Amino acid sequence: MCGRYALFSKKKVNDKFNVEIKVNYNISPNKDVLVIDNNFGLKIMKWGFSPSWSQNKLNIINARSESLYNKHSFKNTLKCVFIADGYYEWKKDKDYKRPFYHYLKSSFLYFAGIYNAASGCCIVTTKSCTSISYIHDRKPMLLLEKDINSWLNNSYDLSKINSIDLTVHEVNTKVNNPTNNDKNIINPIDNNLYKN
Repeated sequence: MCGRYALFSKKKVNDKFNVEIKVNYNISPNKDVLVIDNNFGLKIMKWGFSPSWSQNKLNIINARSESLYNKHSFKNTLKCVFIADGYYEWKKDKDYKRPFYHYLKSSFLYFAGIYNAASGCCIVTTKSCTSISYIHDRKPMLLLEKDINSWLNNSYDLSKINSIDLTVHEVNTKVNNPTNNDKNIINPIDNNLYKN
């Protein structure tokens, strides 16, 4: 599951996408997020998806890639792509959850997503690759930049999901509280830096 991510490279976002963003080191569900929509345009959407047929707001934040085309909840959805500098995942150790930050040193991360116009969007997840499965068994479905078009125009082959080597390090539990939103929350603790 992916329940928190970061987008803070204001200049890089502006240079690449020609849009101003609000720096956020701790983006949580039900917040407005920047996505590339199915028309290849940039759009602000709420992170939290409800099927068009649902009378209640469900606020689904993740959709499993394995059931994306089978589940009634995701029927008639449109594709989108989340833009991120990195994401957080928590490792469960007995009664304690340790947060880890996952990122690429030289590029944005692009998460596959779905949305409908009436509610909002959610991140598509897949099984974690071996190198990070010790932290969590799920991760966002990461797209290479060259795959964004095929994802958005429904020609992406889900059987060939990319395995992208990420840099991962443990971070302070301050990230657990979504109101904590400063650059220090992505800093490694105890020099616990792993290159996977």
